[in-house]
This record gives sequence, structure tokens and C-alpha cells, in this order.
Amino acid sequence: MPENSGKRFKILIINPNTSTHMTDALKPIVAQLNYPDVHFDYFTAPTQTVTLPDGRVIEGIPSINSGEDSVKSAHHCRAFVEPLIPQYDAFLVACYSAHPLVGMLRATIGALEAKARQQSPSDGAGSLPVLGGEFSSKRRRYVTGILEGSVSSSLMLISAFHLQGDRSLHKVQAQDTFGIVSTGAVWKPELTTAVNAMLNGPEDKSAAAAESSASRFAGVETTGLTAIELHETPADEVCKRMSDATARLLKNSSRPVRAVCLGCAGMAGMGEAVRAGCIQAYGQVEGESVHIVDGVVAGVGLLVNACKAQF
Repeated sequence: MPENSGKRFKILIINPNTSTHMTDALKPIVAQLNYPDVHFDYFTAPTQTVTLPDGRVIEGIPSINSGEDSVKSAHHCRAFVEPLIPQYDAFLVACYSAHPLVGMLRATIGALEAKARQQSPSDGAGSLPVLGGEFSSKRRRYVTGILEGSVSSSLMLISAFHLQGDRSLHKVQAQDTFGIVSTGAVWKPELTTAVNAMLNGPEDKSAAAAESSASRFAGVETTGLTAIELHETPADEVCKRMSDATARLLKNSSRPVRAVCLGCAGMAGMGEAVRAGCIQAYGQVEGESVHIVDGVVAGVGLLVNACKAQF
């Protein structure tokens, strides 16, 4: 991987499937964000197999088309990505799912930070020689996925407190919601469960929690295409499917949908088709006001901000 040429930060964009075409499609999206002090590298899952400690053999996943695929791809990529941790300030997992590689990398970074601090207990800062370089606990490292990035950004875009009336001292949260347009039908329950867990916590399955999630989350609509098919199907057909799915999402919501997430890394740069669906559902003026959230763009922005702020 190339040197960072004096840039302040280095971020690794991880495509956990084996499609180099999909990785290449991400590069111009990130480049146009114009972060001159950040160096970006790209990782594509290798095609070679990985043998896990329990003896299971995991192959590279060409296209992640289910929650099970995302788990397999996390196991497959982990062995290749973890040695790269000392080289980077942040990592973006570019798969729109509840992808376990985010948690895996975060746990490994936390363990390395703890070991490094033990090397210098007086000030809590230290360094640790590890495979791939020296790991310093003074240097914060961050991990997120494009699902997490898009949900966090959407909540920022739709959340606001308003006064209930001109003479009232009472406040009320905006009624606006966000939703997701994704690929195959399998992602509708998968992403709905993931977003509910993000908003409410991992084990809260109560009716109150479900209602709380529903108040912010308009749900998921799908195109019926896989991530690979997004790039292999004629462009007119892809645009129609995406705009139709978007229109269904907006029309089926009882509350205004003010942000729509592109629910697949393969949808990067396809915002205009979603915009057409917003206009189809809401009309020109209101449809133009809906925020379209690209998870890759959102995730990169959150990581760059975290690196600079050193949260």
C-alpha cells in the first residue's frame, strides 16, 4: 500500500467481498469528498480460503447477499485486516449490513490499547510491538460500518426539538423519519432488526422499544437486485427499481420521511434514482428536500471527524 506522503491521517476502506469492481466504484466517491489531509487505502477480500481456529474453512464471498454472508465475510477478512491495524487511524467496513467485522476490529483495537498502556502505567500511554508495526495507545483508532454511518447521519439530519406553540414553554421532537432502500428482499428483516438494535440496544424486544424505533425509522424497501446485479443490470432498469422502491418507502410511511439511506455499498453514486422516487412520492418541491444519505460518504465523514477531534 502506498505511503501517506505526510498526510495527517490514514483510513482503510474495507470491501469484505471479493469484487474488485465494487471496490473500484468506491474510489471516486471518496475522492470527490476532497479531504486533502487524509490518505485513503482500499482493501478487497482475497479469494483465498481461511481456516478458523475451530477448523472451519471460510471462502471469500463474491457478493454479500444475506446476514449469514456478512458473518462469513467477517471471519474471512479478519485474519487479513487485523495485521494492518497499526498502519491506520481508522477503518470503514463498506458493507451495508450489521457487519461483525466492525465489532471484531474494535475489540482487537481495545485489547491492543490496553496492552500498550500496561507498558507505561505511570501516564497510561505506551507502545506495543505487534505484527504490522508498533501500536501506540496515544494514537486513537476508530472503526465503523456504512450502516452505522448512515443511521448516525440520518438521525442528525431529522432530529430537532420544536416549540409546541408560540406561547408555550413545552418542546416536542420532530415527527420526521428516515428509511433505507436496499437490494434483495432478504435485507428487509435483516436491516430492520439491525436498526432497531442500534436505536434500542441489543436485547430490548419490548413493544415500547419497537414503537420507539418505529417513530424514527420508516423501514426498508428493496429493489430485488443483488449488489453485483446493480452493476450488471441495464442502467434504466436499475434506476426504475431504485426509484420505485424509494416511492414505496415514502408512501407507506405514516410520518414524513426526510432522509433515505442507500442500503448497499454497490449503490454508491446512485442517489439520483432515489431522488426520482422521492419526487414521484412527494412531488417536485417536497421530494427535492429529502436528504439522500450515502453510507460510504457518511462513514468516511464520521471517521475523519473522529480522527481530527480525537474523541
